[in-house]
Amino acid sequence: MFSYVCRGEFSVINKIIEDIMDNMKPRGREDNLIGIESHMDTLISKLSIQRTQEVLIIGIFGMGGLGKTTIAQALFRRTSLKFDGSSFIKNVREGSSTKKDVCALQEKILIDVLGTHLKFMIQDPEDGANIIEERFCKKKVLLVLDDVDDVRQLEFLAGSDTWFGPGSRILITTRDEHLLSDANEKYKPTLLRMDQAVELFSRHAFRKNSPPEGFKELSDRAIRYTGRLPLALKVLGSFFHGREAGVWESAIDRLAKIPNHEVFRTLKLSFDNLNDSEQKILLDIAVLFKGREVKDVTRILDSFGFHPVIGISILIEKSLITILNDRIGMHDLIQEMCWHIVRESFKNSRLCSLEEVHQVVVNKEVQEVIEAIVVSKECRDDGKQGFRSNVFEMMSNLRLLIECIVVPKKYMKRQGFRSNVFERMNNLRLLDVNNKFTSHEPSFLPKELRWISWNYYPFSSLPVPHASKLVGLQMDYANIKYLWKGRKIMLNLKFIHLKNLVFLARFPDVSGSPNIERLILSQCFDLVEVHESLGFLKRLVYLDMSDCLKLKRLPSRMEMESLDTLKLTYCTSLERIPEFSPCMVKLSCLDLSCCYKIEELPSSIRYLSNLSSLNLHRCCRLKSIPNHFRSMINLEVLSLGDAMSFNFRDLKNLRSLRKLDLIGNQIGEEDFPRNLDGFFSLEELRLNSNSKLVKLPTTISHLSHLKQLELDDCDQIQSLPSLPSGIQVLTAINCTSLERIEDLSKEYECLYNIRLFGCKKLLHDEQSVNYLHNMLKQSFLKKWAAVDRCLSIGIPGSKIPSWFREQQDGDTMSLKLLPKWRTQILGFAICGLFERFSRFFPINIVFRFENNGMLVPMLEADKIDASPAAKDGGVFINYIPLTSFEHMHDDDYNDFQRENWSHITEGNLVIDYSSTFGPEALRCGAHVVYKEDVESIQQTQPPLSSYYWNCKLTQKSANTFSCLFSFI
Repeated sequence: MFSYVCRGEFSVINKIIEDIMDNMKPRGREDNLIGIESHMDTLISKLSIQRTQEVLIIGIFGMGGLGKTTIAQALFRRTSLKFDGSSFIKNVREGSSTKKDVCALQEKILIDVLGTHLKFMIQDPEDGANIIEERFCKKKVLLVLDDVDDVRQLEFLAGSDTWFGPGSRILITTRDEHLLSDANEKYKPTLLRMDQAVELFSRHAFRKNSPPEGFKELSDRAIRYTGRLPLALKVLGSFFHGREAGVWESAIDRLAKIPNHEVFRTLKLSFDNLNDSEQKILLDIAVLFKGREVKDVTRILDSFGFHPVIGISILIEKSLITILNDRIGMHDLIQEMCWHIVRESFKNSRLCSLEEVHQVVVNKEVQEVIEAIVVSKECRDDGKQGFRSNVFEMMSNLRLLIECIVVPKKYMKRQGFRSNVFERMNNLRLLDVNNKFTSHEPSFLPKELRWISWNYYPFSSLPVPHASKLVGLQMDYANIKYLWKGRKIMLNLKFIHLKNLVFLARFPDVSGSPNIERLILSQCFDLVEVHESLGFLKRLVYLDMSDCLKLKRLPSRMEMESLDTLKLTYCTSLERIPEFSPCMVKLSCLDLSCCYKIEELPSSIRYLSNLSSLNLHRCCRLKSIPNHFRSMINLEVLSLGDAMSFNFRDLKNLRSLRKLDLIGNQIGEEDFPRNLDGFFSLEELRLNSNSKLVKLPTTISHLSHLKQLELDDCDQIQSLPSLPSGIQVLTAINCTSLERIEDLSKEYECLYNIRLFGCKKLLHDEQSVNYLHNMLKQSFLKKWAAVDRCLSIGIPGSKIPSWFREQQDGDTMSLKLLPKWRTQILGFAICGLFERFSRFFPINIVFRFENNGMLVPMLEADKIDASPAAKDGGVFINYIPLTSFEHMHDDDYNDFQRENWSHITEGNLVIDYSSTFGPEALRCGAHVVYKEDVESIQQTQPPLSSYYWNCKLTQKSANTFSCLFSFI
């Protein structure tokens, strides 16, 4: 009994001690660190100090100047007392250059953890590692290794989790994410929000939390320059402290050409750790390719022999570049650092403006060193003396000529460059220019040229075969009539992009270019035929000949063993599809939509065993589906809309089918297979414009994965049966005979998008009217607000529900947002009353924010495309969670970043129902949904099933408002 009490008292005492230590939270300077609490909350959770006795490694990574060390120090001070011993090793990168340095760090770790009374004389890092393991293997240790840049540093300071006792935590800060491959948790701090950036800058510049009058605009310019990087905010804020406004103006202008030394030195450390190839890739991205699609940049750099796949991957891991929406991004200060390196270390190697070109030419500077010219699209008319058309003749090392658009006359003494403009550019590798770069048709292209991008090329031919090393050719909207004549050997050619060449009638012999991987000839409206050799490109992966309206003949046979995608949509003159070789098993996407003259598919289609998408939409002369169609067991997407008559039962063996488009096909209930279980993978079914369909088979409820059902313009359908429980999107617009529906608001927990416009007969059935009213109830909307999801309802009706507190006539209204509104609001409910809808002019809901007289438009991508197709009007209700506005992309704004939106303190939210030529809203309403409104619902509402997260794909294909919001 005594021992039990003692054990109980002991555990209570331990609990009290833990609580005291938690509440002590030893703090230092972090009390004044802006935004530190959010970092601490995240990292303390990742540390899991009380939850697990495992040894955990936690990594903090990101670009230089982001505040990683500051965050680690704050975390160390706040948690170190919970361990048997702790050590913070600052600047491991600089402190471990020699064996002696590593030994000194090992000694410091041992003394920090075990006490200063011990003395260690370590002569070899291997011995030091053994001592650390021997002394720490039973101790609960907190070890912070700051600014690690080499895996060998970790090997000698924290080589294994077995070195440390249960509950130990190893925290590593680094610029290189790759060094954290063995970490249990990783954390990348984000840049400061705009309001935090203003506060941090102001503290150092003015010793207060905001700029005083007269300095707000200057501060805004300085903060924009920093890109909200904490180090830059501190350094520049301290630099500007106490200086007059005139000095600010001069200093900010100077920063554009000469970066701050301290910021530059910190950022350049990452550059110095790159090898030669990686440095070249980074400099080229900074000067030439920032903002471009990563796949295009990869192809171009690969043509230079730079091995960009691994190179770009390393730059991402070192936080020097980012990939957002498949485009390469880079922090402005890193880009500026690269520009400065180019100017100082590689003088004149890359010229970024016509002014720089002018200076080099006029001053007769050495031109052989010039490797790249990137001419800005904005050239000021400053009256400088022009240069002659032979300006490039001495630039023998020029390898990149980019974005040189129409050259202003002020820079030229003759109109246009000569036809031999490229003759002496022996090392030119990339030519990326525009239509009027030269007024004479080029007679020569350098042999080293790897990539040509010359949109709107104004001449009928280009001496492409002279460039024997050419890898990529992109000439959209060019006036070219022919590429070359006869057979030309171009073994390196991989990519041809010739969109909208309206004068190109024939595509040439490509047997001398067997390595072509991607060929785009879309919208070549005069293209009549292609050479037979096209069908034998063994390495071709992607072929797009869409909208070639006059194309009559393709190669008689296709033996493209690598082909993945073949697009022939709107080849309206094409009468015959080539035979497919048995080797074409990789073809996954075949698009023949709107090939009006095709009467049959070749029997060899049976060889396309891995076909996953087949589009035969509007192939109206197609007589039948081949018998071999049933064997396409991998087919996932099938469109037969407005095509031929067929037997629905022939599709029942397509067990992988996810999307089925039967728009315009006249199918009755009796035409459906008796058992729909064979379609168990089906997610989207389109039966629109079907006048034969009176009712759906009751077995449709067996389609357990069905998420989207479209029945628009099925004017004979009278009722809807029970639907699959997981249905998310239901559209039945203009179903003029529809008389009865279920209570959709209660039966289907995932149904968030409902369109019943034009179904006026529903208003004649009392029970259906009640069900429609249930969808308009505030409680139904709150159910979706509680789980932070969008909702869209369009039904017949003539009145906005009374619970919409703000209502007014017309199509525009404004909501006043009070201070601290973001902490209280979950989202906005919007309602519009329309007398009619137009099939051709969709309605958008546009959000704008008005603050201090400034009207900030939302992105085009954040407009809500309602796209109702009904002839009559109705009530249109949408719920938009506040989180939807936080998915805007910074790159689409100039000075207004999404953080500005997310943290605006007060102002007016302006909501417009917008349609250029379509109907206007008779009346609109808005209702703010507060967190307190749904607290009880949040406690009882069951979580949505996991398949709900797929709704973005469904919405996009449904062309509805919510498809433009990100829900994940």
